[in-house]
Amino acid sequence: MRTWLAIILTLFFAVPGSAATFYLDPVNGNLNNTGTMAAPWPSLMEVIQAGLVETQEYAPLPYDPATSKLVIKNAGSPVQAGDTLMLLSGQHGEVEIDRYVNAGMITILAAQGHQPILATLHLRSSAYWRIDGLTISTEPYGYYTNDHLLFVESHGWRGPADHIEIRNCTVTSGADSWNWTLDEWLTRSTNGINVVGDHILIEDNLVTNIDMGISIVGDSCIARNNQIINFSGDGIRPLGSHLLIEGNLIKNCFDIDDNHDDGIQSFNLGTYNVTDVIIRGNTILNYDDPNQPFLGPLQGIGCFDGPFTNWVIENNVISVNHWHGISLYGAVNCRIINNTVLDPTPGVTPGPSWILITDNKDGTPSTGCIAKNNLTNTLNVDGEQSHNLTLAGIPEYDLYFVDHSLVDFHLLAGCPAIDQADPSVAPPVDRDGVIRPQGNGVDIGAYEYLAPSALEPSAEAVVHLAPNPCSDRCTIQLDRPFDANQPTLSLTNLYGQSVPCPYTRSDSQTLIIDTRNLAAGVYWVHLDQWDIPLIKVD
Repeated sequence: MRTWLAIILTLFFAVPGSAATFYLDPVNGNLNNTGTMAAPWPSLMEVIQAGLVETQEYAPLPYDPATSKLVIKNAGSPVQAGDTLMLLSGQHGEVEIDRYVNAGMITILAAQGHQPILATLHLRSSAYWRIDGLTISTEPYGYYTNDHLLFVESHGWRGPADHIEIRNCTVTSGADSWNWTLDEWLTRSTNGINVVGDHILIEDNLVTNIDMGISIVGDSCIARNNQIINFSGDGIRPLGSHLLIEGNLIKNCFDIDDNHDDGIQSFNLGTYNVTDVIIRGNTILNYDDPNQPFLGPLQGIGCFDGPFTNWVIENNVISVNHWHGISLYGAVNCRIINNTVLDPTPGVTPGPSWILITDNKDGTPSTGCIAKNNLTNTLNVDGEQSHNLTLAGIPEYDLYFVDHSLVDFHLLAGCPAIDQADPSVAPPVDRDGVIRPQGNGVDIGAYEYLAPSALEPSAEAVVHLAPNPCSDRCTIQLDRPFDANQPTLSLTNLYGQSVPCPYTRSDSQTLIIDTRNLAAGVYWVHLDQWDIPLIKVD
């Protein structure tokens, strides 16, 4: 999948200058030590409580964006912006980081080969923290909680939370959930990652044996390449604007209460906007084992209380035994493109799965929407629709897919979905990151068919784009001459809309793009067979 968001966040959160590393050992550490590997500090909870991190906080309180200013907190403490707290194995406690607005990113990192375990982690009114490689669970501490395991909280009195990264963590209520009784599911499962803040990155985490997986209330946040496995509520809740939900695996829903469970659910109740949201390349599976305990219906992407404005839902693979495969109630200028949405048991109620765009619950009609290039059971769309295929049942599945019983919806050679999509709206790559098209045309559904010869390695040219990010101009250079006298170059924004892109050719291997008139943001440069992310800054 695309990597430009990681590039953006790395650039955005980067901290220049030298940095120090401090070691925390909850078994052998001591606050009177120097924090070196040979003389480590104790647990993270104790280090935070001892005030060993110099940071900032908003004052005066209550927080007012017009009058509250950042003032130094814990002046002269050894840990500074840009430093790393390296956690060794052991129990690091219930960690509360309250009003720690760092001047630059501070990293809390699991040491290589170690497994630090936190009972809970609460970052309230804090900013510029990177959490990497930790295990967060109360079960090793001998209890279960009905609160959030990892909570990023903007607080009305204390101030906002923002610019926080959560990477490579394991967040779990406990182990062995397949053998939990109903009462154990109800008393043990808790919420995984709950974020109320802006500019938050949630990436490459395992959230398992949980009630709600990942909840986001805020703007400009990313949930990318996470695994939410064994859950009893919703997999991901995106509640905000300018959100990206990409490349996540959401599977194995346990039906233990009256909640209508969704792989991804959003709603707009008037307290925040849900606009400019991209849901791309996710896999949502009701189950991967039909013998799973407490098996019940799961809705795929459910958005029932609009309006939802400027949403892009593309390249998702959804296998759920419910009508609501993808449903938007009250959609404005939304695009549902190249998804595969199929019911594993299409003859069983509730089902088969559909793609639906319809009126809001208050009767306001959906407007300006399109649904194209999708594979699904049924389709009911208020808006433009074309190049979709509907499959009634298992016999048709057998003609289209490699192994639908194992939820492998890659296309079979010769199936009617190949080369039949509308190329003008198709994403440049498929669910696997394969460039479209691979044959004579773009394929319908989330996957592009790869002929056996296409799987063989080829000697392709290497493309370099610099500077990136850019301001006034950038240069594209190949390591060999372009094949054509005048290469084809175009530019699109994140919604696939064409953007003017003046460029000149300076030699046989180099193009220069004029970016002065581009608005700041992220674009895709399409050059012959390549698709290259470009970041424009002011």
